[in-house]
Amino acid sequence: MIEPISEQQKKHVIIATADRISLSGRLFGRDFEQIDVDFDLKGRCAGMYQVRGRLRRIRFNPWLFAKYFDESVSDTVTHEVAHYIVDCLYGIRRVKPHGVEWQSVMVRLGAVPKATGNYDLSGIPVRQYERVRYSCACRSHELTLLRHNKIIQQGARYRCQYCHHFIVHKEAAG
Repeated sequence: MIEPISEQQKKHVIIATADRISLSGRLFGRDFEQIDVDFDLKGRCAGMYQVRGRLRRIRFNPWLFAKYFDESVSDTVTHEVAHYIVDCLYGIRRVKPHGVEWQSVMVRLGAVPKATGNYDLSGIPVRQYERVRYSCACRSHELTLLRHNKIIQQGARYRCQYCHHFIVHKEAAG
């Protein structure tokens, strides 16, 4: 099992984040506030820019950073800072998460604008979600319990990406 990054490494990541925000200020000719950086992310995601009301923060996965430290400091930190800068420049709700604005910021920061990383997760704690069997006209689907509950409690409906029929619970289908 991989151990999460050390306090020294966390400080390094916080400084790298602050440096990217400062660089963005110079590139875009304006000041961007420094924001909180937390290391509380788990699972498959290496980083996340989070907006809750007026609060903004960047969250990182300390286990993925431990396994891929150099790559995470260069790529993941820049990726999440770019989300923050796009939010400051355009507003988070006015743009697509990895749209042209975000891609442009990534390029200006000297990074390749790729949306996701491809990590080997062996040795990293990953939450296992219970799955529920569903089907459509062409195949079987396994939805997470979270999606299943949205269907049951809120009446959410999902379509198959292939046949475009609605996905229904196996028991309800027959």
